[in-house]
Amino acid sequence: MIQMKALLFEGRYDSFSRQLSRKLISVVKDSFAATNDISGKYLEHKVYYTANETVPNINSNEAPDVYTEEIENTSIPLEFYLTLKIQWVDGFNNVYCDGNAYNDSTIDADEPPLVEVLLKLDPAMYPNVLSELVSELSDTIRHEIEHLTQSGWNTKPGKYIPTDVKLRRQIETGKLPSYQYYLLPKEIPAMIQGLYNKAKKVRKPFADVVNAHLQTTIDKGWMTPEQSEIVKDTWRTFLPKLAIRQEL
Repeated sequence: MIQMKALLFEGRYDSFSRQLSRKLISVVKDSFAATNDISGKYLEHKVYYTANETVPNINSNEAPDVYTEEIENTSIPLEFYLTLKIQWVDGFNNVYCDGNAYNDSTIDADEPPLVEVLLKLDPAMYPNVLSELVSELSDTIRHEIEHLTQSGWNTKPGKYIPTDVKLRRQIETGKLPSYQYYLLPKEIPAMIQGLYNKAKKVRKPFADVVNAHLQTTIDKGWMTPEQSEIVKDTWRTFLPKLAIRQEL
């Protein structure tokens, strides 16, 4: 039986993730002004690029943080730093939303971790892109918050997961197939929680959101349809443990 306490806590995480996504949406709206500025700058940082300009790798130090805040939620509780990188790129014709959690792998840590959110957007898709972006940000932030509870400063009882860095390196180097990333001990709960939060935000069945996400990975060549079924079979076994009463 799923404990009511677990349901209440997961609801707080989801609500908090949506609250933070709204904060970042405000920054996105403000930064759009850079697309009408000859310098392409927002808060003195270059964030807008025309089609003939070289766009720095958003995962590198060449792409600046345009937003940084120390986040503290005393009711969960959670404490971490949140940063945002954003790029407006003419002709991109896509929505790129990703995140990173820089977190200690031990059960205790001396300082709060960092959650980094990365956005790459096409100015031509604004403002219609905002509705999609809200759900993508909620998914990303909820995913990274789950990682924060698995180790380090914000480790929660029963959630600690030892480092899986060796497996990650084997996947990155091709020694293990890429679909194994979706079966990493730290990634399974983070992905499920993020996608479940997104499903609630867009008011679609959880299974539909998961299938759409996995189809994207198939289209990118990261896994085969058969491997996606292996992923779903594994994820199904985790739903009761995560207090998620959904079909998959």
